[in-house]
Amino acid sequence: MNKEDKRQRIINAAYKVFARKGYINASIKDIAKEADITPGLVHYYFKNKEELLLSVQNQVQERYHNKYKGKDEKLLSPMETLQEIKSRAESDPEWYSLRYEIYSLGLKNGDLQKEAASILRNGRESLSKPLQNIIGEAKDTEEMASILLACFDGLALQKIIDKDFNIDRAYHLLANLLEIYMKE
Repeated sequence: MNKEDKRQRIINAAYKVFARKGYINASIKDIAKEADITPGLVHYYFKNKEELLLSVQNQVQERYHNKYKGKDEKLLSPMETLQEIKSRAESDPEWYSLRYEIYSLGLKNGDLQKEAASILRNGRESLSKPLQNIIGEAKDTEEMASILLACFDGLALQKIIDKDFNIDRAYHLLANLLEIYMKE
């Protein structure tokens, strides 16, 4: 196994452990055990647990951004985009859990606050581009992206916390509101 494979193995294990135990309760020992390696090897690749958390987050975020890389944003319908984002709450709740944890930790830790701000900024940027194709070069595209990001994060949180929450109806209403906005 080469260095990159070992590093990836540690990141994959950390993702599972952070999702299962949370960042605070996870230890380097837990991550090493999940990766079937020694704790010293984890420290060889990552100076601390925080660096590992940020590496996990960056990789997961990149995975979602790569889904759309090279695709013509003009060909993606707003409903297809909403459906894909909505599906994440059910298909990958760990992704959202990790995201919320970084937000929470960022409220108390300056370095993680920068990472949380970066996550939010990247989310707004990734939504702004398709919005410009849909509603044109409107001056409020970035603000609409921030509202949508808040909706996506908030709706996913409700679905993860409350299994009875009807996320389908909420997204249906959100789509209707967007249609009304776009007609103006």
